Amino acid sequence: MRYGYRGSALATAGLAVALTACDDPVGVESGTAAFVNVNVIPMTGEVVLQEQTVVVADGSIVEVGPSSSTTVPGDAEVIDGAGAYLLPGLADMHVHLRDDWPVSQLDLFLANGVTTVRSLNAEGAFVLSWRDAINAGTLRGPTIVTAGPTLYGALVNPEAAVQQQVAQGYDFLKLYSYLTLQEFRDVMGAARQLGAYTVGHIPYAVGLDNVVTEGMDEVAHIEELTWEFVAFDRNLGLDAPQWLPHLVGLIFQQYDVPAGFNDAEFLANFGDSVAVIATRLSGAGIPVTTTLAVDSVIVQKLFAPDAFLARDESQYLPDTYLASLSHGTEKHQVQFAGIEPLAPYKYAFDRLLAREFHEAGVTLVAGTDCGTGTMGIVPGFAIHDELKILTANGFTAYEAIAAATVQASQVMASITGEDAFGTIEVGKRADLVLLGQNPLQDIAALRNPRGVMARGVWYSGEQLDGMLAHGGSP
Repeated sequence: MRYGYRGSALATAGLAVALTACDDPVGVESGTAAFVNVNVIPMTGEVVLQEQTVVVADGSIVEVGPSSSTTVPGDAEVIDGAGAYLLPGLADMHVHLRDDWPVSQLDLFLANGVTTVRSLNAEGAFVLSWRDAINAGTLRGPTIVTAGPTLYGALVNPEAAVQQQVAQGYDFLKLYSYLTLQEFRDVMGAARQLGAYTVGHIPYAVGLDNVVTEGMDEVAHIEELTWEFVAFDRNLGLDAPQWLPHLVGLIFQQYDVPAGFNDAEFLANFGDSVAVIATRLSGAGIPVTTTLAVDSVIVQKLFAPDAFLARDESQYLPDTYLASLSHGTEKHQVQFAGIEPLAPYKYAFDRLLAREFHEAGVTLVAGTDCGTGTMGIVPGFAIHDELKILTANGFTAYEAIAAATVQASQVMASITGEDAFGTIEVGKRADLVLLGQNPLQDIAALRNPRGVMARGVWYSGEQLDGMLAHGGSP
């Protein structure tokens, strides 16, 4: 198996419940379990608590304490954690759920320790069905929080569009680049009236100042701040397909893209502007989702396609995507045709923003933009790529993991009203990942969980491998 071996005596320990076959997507009710003699990384601080017992019942953590003094319930399935590390399950805060992947996206997430996902565009009613079935315990998968269909622009009735999505039960709103300033204001006004959380691009006609003034809750990508460093007229009134070519042309006019991005030179010229933007974001309490894996994948596809295809996770890409890549019609092959130097330039710029924002105290949460089926970003696997990029750009391993756990839950609480996951504490949802090595010393340890617990249901390493090998359609 190309993904790598996960099995061990520890990994095969499981709850005493009738777990279904690995290629069957239906989940089961959670039971009672106890991880004993395990090293706990609680994510309440940068600590490792040794020889702990963590008791789980009915989908929640009910007790955490030293194994020497913590009583294990008589009906609990005991999972021996000696020498292993237990930490909260990971969250991917920017995903796109689809039901037509060769392996179930839900299984890809679980097999990689991702126990919570935030869907940024519900492309069908199945997303609500998945969300509700997972919450009810009749479908296995990560907990889903989802936006409705993206509010792209050219909205006939912005207020009605917002009202419809709220009435349909979507958890928040996703705003896109093509909204006019008036549409943006109308959407935000309706969202405020209904108490709906808003995550979005920074529309070209809007800009960061209006995002802050109108109170958009969160920026969906670090790359959205790119346009704050390009001089252009936001009142041009361009049609949607005209905006990006126009702006790319201006980037090549205003910056020496072919020469490559120079961090020191950029900060010498624009460091004050970066600091002002960081202050505006942090002062307004606006989190930013990272999605740096997108840049990384674009560069790989354009400049090292063989290495891109040789990644373990590429075997899980849809055949239609692989065909488009081989024919040269893949999304980014088309977008960057003739302007290929922009890809590494943009990647370097976005990494600089991540470093500067992180240092300035902007809340950053880990997201990958995985799952669209058009970009080559594989659900589950991508979060590990994202965290690796963060640790290479100013984040400690603890800080990177926090962006996918405790900080993600705190941001999600603004949507759901509940800080439900992200730490190992009594009362938190029993979303847990068991590892053979300490990820605070090597974040790559996250790539090979010995087992994953989602909403109190335990999946052993062998079962995770089965999900990757066989998958299944929810």
